[in-house]
Amino acid sequence: MRNDLYSFVNEFNNMFYDGGYKAFPIDVLETENGYEVVADIAGVKKEDIKIEFEDGILTIMATLPKNKENKKYLIHERLNQRLRRTINFGDIKEDSIKASYENGLLTVNILLKKEEKVKKTIEIQ
Repeated sequence: MRNDLYSFVNEFNNMFYDGGYKAFPIDVLETENGYEVVADIAGVKKEDIKIEFEDGILTIMATLPKNKENKKYLIHERLNQRLRRTINFGDIKEDSIKASYENGLLTVNILLKKEEKVKKTIEIQ
């Protein structure tokens, strides 16, 4: 009974978080040239994952497959869900973002923009 009640309360709370989306665990690692994001989204097909980057914010969205069968569950925690995580990175090279997905782990590699020092001669008027 505790699991059913816990699942109900957890699901109810998540309806008001991020537009009904649930979060999933991620690791963000700092690399020599930027960042690496590793997201645990097992059970999702690669086609059901969407990655967007806008205004310095990386958004990862996924949809878990719907259960079409009518079954009687004793414990039901793996619900039909929409998943989303957003991470603010600021100034990065948008065209350098690369992603791979294998065995339920999504890896996103991001390069930082290198500030180029510009030498400028100022003319005196």
